[in-house]
Amino acid sequence: MSSQQQPTDVPQKVIDYLASEKTMTVATATPGGVPYATTLLYVNDGPSIYFWSRANTTVARHLDQNPVVGFTIDTYSGDLRQVKGVQGTGECSVILSGEEIARVADLFGQRFPDLQPGATMSISFFRVVPTNLHYIDNTDDGAEAAEGTFGAEFHKQRSFSIFTDLPVEQVETVDAEMRAMEHSAGDVIVRAGGPADKFLIVVEGEVEVVPEDGAPTAHGPGSFFGEMAILRDTPRAATVRARTDVKLLAMERDTFRDMVAQSLGTTADFDEIIAARLKALAQDKPPAA
Repeated sequence: MSSQQQPTDVPQKVIDYLASEKTMTVATATPGGVPYATTLLYVNDGPSIYFWSRANTTVARHLDQNPVVGFTIDTYSGDLRQVKGVQGTGECSVILSGEEIARVADLFGQRFPDLQPGATMSISFFRVVPTNLHYIDNTDDGAEAAEGTFGAEFHKQRSFSIFTDLPVEQVETVDAEMRAMEHSAGDVIVRAGGPADKFLIVVEGEVEVVPEDGAPTAHGPGSFFGEMAILRDTPRAATVRARTDVKLLAMERDTFRDMVAQSLGTTADFDEIIAARLKALAQDKPPAA
């Protein structure tokens, strides 16, 4: 998402919390899954988070190969009843626009006025657009641990997810198995009659879904498609084309089928999604995405 295409339904208390802190821990990984974590200064513009790094750092090298990150921002306190924080995952990209670089540099200057400005030519600014956010708040009255219990419990609420139609208990599994894809405006992402090899979710931009029999429909961030062809083991029923430059997350066919096999029949939300898609097909209506 560009700075104009941020999530709009993130609770204000989460955005306010992001604006109140200054450091975050970012977790990256190589394409082979070797993890790395580092602590960085950050600023935010709404739910979008910005940080800077030099090109030769481990985090920058990882992001060049694998743009999916995890991050944690928290308020340390010896009193567990005062612990607050945000945990999330997101899509990270280097900022190339000179105008946006200047805007983000200004945000850093406002939040960190005591830092020396230095030269921005030797660093890169990165933008993290969240795909999932969880808000931790142990200051609520109901957040106290039961007397006599061992350890601490952190009260976490799901605050935002692009996987709006998927059941909550499946989100972490889905997120871990997703891989980022990019297409330019006009590209055919999948073609009607082709193999159903991936389940896809739109993260940024718009796609056009063109059924073999039916009118084209446009879909933006949070829309997903491909699940019915995978579940029915049939060729794709529609062509999906990028209306704008788009970023997507993809899950391989077998992984998606395994996920459904574990949830179908036990997760009402997921059952309802699948049932609605089957009903739409039975009535010769184009699917919602």
